[in-house]
Amino acid sequence: MGNIVQNSAGHRSGQHARVDRTAGGIRISGLCAPRPEGETIAEQCRTALEAGATLLADYGYSMQDVTRVTYLVSDTRDFPSCFPTLRHVFSSISPSVTLMWVRKFSNPHVKIEFELGVEPDQA
Repeated sequence: MGNIVQNSAGHRSGQHARVDRTAGGIRISGLCAPRPEGETIAEQCRTALEAGATLLADYGYSMQDVTRVTYLVSDTRDFPSCFPTLRHVFSSISPSVTLMWVRKFSNPHVKIEFELGVEPDQA
C-alpha cells in the first residue's frame, strides 16, 4: 500500500493514528480524540477532526482535499450529535462516506474513530 508513518506520542493526533502514503495521496487511519476520557462523542468528533486537519497539513493537504471518510462508532445512538461538526467540515467537499459499527475500541473511552483518505483526481 505505501509507507506507514507512526505519529510521535506528542503529536496532537493521538497515539494510534497512522498515515499510509498511497499513489498520489495518503490514508490516515486510527484517528481519534487525543484525550477522549470524559468527552462526548460530539466533542471527540471535533477534536479528532482537528487532529486530522493537523496531520493532513503535515503532509501538504487540508480537509478540502479529503475524498473518502470512514466513521467507526461503537454506539450509534449519540452519533447524530456529530452532524453539525461533520456538516461544517465536509459539506463543501462531499467526500465518499462509510459508517462502520464496531463492537468496541481498544481504548474503552473512545466513542468515534476516523479514517481519512486523499486520493488523486480520477478525471
